[in-house]
Amino acid sequence: MVCELFRDIFFPIYLKRNNFSPCRSYVSVKGLSNFRVFKSYHRFPHRPRHAYYLSAFFSGDADAELSCLVYALAQLPATAFHSISLYFSPHNIVHDEPLNELLEALVAIQCKNLVIMACLPGEHHVDVLTLPVYTPTAWNLTNLTIDGNLNYTPFRPLLFGASELLEELTLCSLQATSISLWKTLLNTTTFPKLRSFQASEDVPLPLLLNFLSRHPIVSSLAITINTCSKTKPTDDVIKKIDMKSLTIISGPPSYIFTVLRSASTAPSLARLSLLLSHLPNMLIFPEVLKCLALCQKVEAFQVTLPHRNCRASTQTNNIFSLLDFTPLAIKVFRITLLDSDFHQDDDTSNEDDDTSNEDIMVRNTFSNTAHPSF
Repeated sequence: MVCELFRDIFFPIYLKRNNFSPCRSYVSVKGLSNFRVFKSYHRFPHRPRHAYYLSAFFSGDADAELSCLVYALAQLPATAFHSISLYFSPHNIVHDEPLNELLEALVAIQCKNLVIMACLPGEHHVDVLTLPVYTPTAWNLTNLTIDGNLNYTPFRPLLFGASELLEELTLCSLQATSISLWKTLLNTTTFPKLRSFQASEDVPLPLLLNFLSRHPIVSSLAITINTCSKTKPTDDVIKKIDMKSLTIISGPPSYIFTVLRSASTAPSLARLSLLLSHLPNMLIFPEVLKCLALCQKVEAFQVTLPHRNCRASTQTNNIFSLLDFTPLAIKVFRITLLDSDFHQDDDTSNEDDDTSNEDIMVRNTFSNTAHPSF
């Protein structure tokens, strides 16, 4: 009893001296010493019981850091953290037992948003049947992000367990992922409540279209550029599918163009975002027109250009010069400028400058020209 009393007095002081406070809504742990301090986090008196954000960076002895995090989460009540982000460095060596213990602890904590960024080497698969904790009713996740090497860590049972409640799903690989793995991730699991899906560019287009056809309430689709992937979507129009539910689409134009061509009817979009930062200037305007020509309506249009003083060529072939883009009724046009040397040309530039301008309102001028006025 005396030892317990001293611990109750000491641990709050110990935690505050190490920058942990029950008043903070965001908790970040990095380094083994920080994880060891976090083991005592549950000993704070009158600690809030929910709406916390936890971010953990595993940079050293990953197994020891995982054990500390598992112990801390096991002492906390359910819903103590609303969102949890886990970041593993490429040099982390993670073994099966502490990783499985962490995922079991995450099930008990019942967080809604989970982000895992794992660039771990090697391959590792876990059979769903060996982990009874992964059942469709165990998780409380509505938003799941897996970013890194999709061949590593037990992503398959994690997807299986969280599939019933997921509303937002992000699967991004930092290296080219095999077609067989994408088939396993996309074709073996159904997400009845999924409304937003994001994947990297190396996902095969036929698999993506099949996935969208089986999830008719998905309204947001995002494709991220994978610099390690050489995969290019085919130009052939694959079997037409109904995309009436899609209202937000973003990604590289070559991929988005093929997706739009596969729609049974021209979609009406609330927002279309094209990532053009990897294209030469001569291809920017033609690629933009190709995608817009396949849409029935676009309320907000956003482009990401490759550098600050981009001079995109407006030369197009005769087919696209005859198209009338007035029915698109674009109300908001936003340009995002990407330039690694953005602040080097002007030493007096403001450090708070953003690389994106404010919304540009495009009004209908009733011009007789067939070219878009933006």
